[in-house]
Amino acid sequence: MKYFSFPLVVIISVLFFFSCEKETETIILPSNINTTPNSSQINKFFEDNLDEATQTINVNSSVSNQSITSDKGIVYTFGSNTFINSLDNPVSGSFNIELVEALTKKEMMMLNRPTFTHSGRLLVSGGVVYLNATQNGQQLSINDSDPVMVSIPTDNFIPMDFFDGSFDNQGGFGWDESEDDTVITNTNDNGQDSTFFEDFFSFNFEIDSIGWINCDYFYNSADPLTQVEVVLPDTFNGDNSAVFIYYSDINSVASLSDYDADGTFDLGASYSTPVGMEVTFVVISESDGTFFYNFVTTTISQDHVEVISTLTSVTEAELEALINSL
Repeated sequence: MKYFSFPLVVIISVLFFFSCEKETETIILPSNINTTPNSSQINKFFEDNLDEATQTINVNSSVSNQSITSDKGIVYTFGSNTFINSLDNPVSGSFNIELVEALTKKEMMMLNRPTFTHSGRLLVSGGVVYLNATQNGQQLSINDSDPVMVSIPTDNFIPMDFFDGSFDNQGGFGWDESEDDTVITNTNDNGQDSTFFEDFFSFNFEIDSIGWINCDYFYNSADPLTQVEVVLPDTFNGDNSAVFIYYSDINSVASLSDYDADGTFDLGASYSTPVGMEVTFVVISESDGTFFYNFVTTTISQDHVEVISTLTSVTEAELEALINSL
């Protein structure tokens, strides 16, 4: 981890090209970041991935203003009054900040954090962040009048919106757009960076509550939308399998569900995806300690039904290597 003095962060923050903010305080306890309301054999695969992706950083409140840089280069800046205890008093002394980050669709898929809203709209992500804070095992919260400032590095300046993540009552994870969020883009007439950081861009926003955050934009297409179904072989279903749509040309991934465990996965009643998109269907299964998979690359057609006739057994290490090769 890299640490910077606050004056430098102030200078850099003036040059940020995007900002998002939200105002509703929501606390998601650490025990809930990798636990879905429904349980299945495959969930442990994603829980292990979340555990491996979690960074824990010890900081001290005696530093009035400080900045930390995560392993993925995301910068978090906060003050001595940012984190508060159950009595709404600023935390004193040493405490832990817990981070989970995903910048690519591959990382989002490994964490089972698809880029769809709860209302069924496809998103293109600029980065997913989870932030939590504890002291001696006690949950802390964030002072919404002194939020954490976050900067996600990027190589483009596509405007993003701010989305909060949560599970629905069936265990599916999705996103909701913040009603109070704002986006600022600074460019010159040619659409290029107007500061002396000629090739530097970032997505910047405030975090004022514990939970999952995603900077995204809605994917818009003139193509018609369609439902999608994936049918798995006998004995493979929603109790032991996960199915994703891995989009080829955008930073997006969709999760399909099989709530009645009949082996047929779909996007859900209110969900759809554009016809004509190049995708890979990713199937991950686990049974009695053995992993199985299949990847099928295809083009989405109207009323698309993908029948997967066989799955191949692999070790967990081999499965992760195969996913990394996508």
